[in-house]
Amino acid sequence: MDHLTHINPPTLSDSLAVGYSQIIVAKPGRLVFVAGQVGWDTNSELVGDASFATQARKAIDNVRVALEEVGATGNDVTHVKYFVVGLTEDRVEELITALGEAKVFDHERPPTGTLVGVEKLAREQLLIEIEVIAVLPD
Repeated sequence: MDHLTHINPPTLSDSLAVGYSQIIVAKPGRLVFVAGQVGWDTNSELVGDASFATQARKAIDNVRVALEEVGATGNDVTHVKYFVVGLTEDRVEELITALGEAKVFDHERPPTGTLVGVEKLAREQLLIEIEVIAVLPD
């Protein structure tokens, strides 16, 4: 991970306390853009009980699988964007719990991130979508 430098200046809010870095500087390398991942299996069907928590866990796992396909891990991710239908504090907590359980991103060197509340996603039953950008060293 020496191709990425994480910076969290004391003059900005303590983002590490809630799981993201303020700034990441990437050395030249190969950029990886992972399309938004949702709580679907390989047949484009929702997994489990289709709850927000279940969808979040599956979407995170799908991100992990996509990264592995190109030889990347969560440690190579520089930015993650979460789109959440019906964003509430409860859903934020469920997402934080799912991320903690998945252990995809390094807690001490997490990616930068954006959390966006949306009215709906591409399909009515989808409650969360996660997209990431990663940088692999040359």
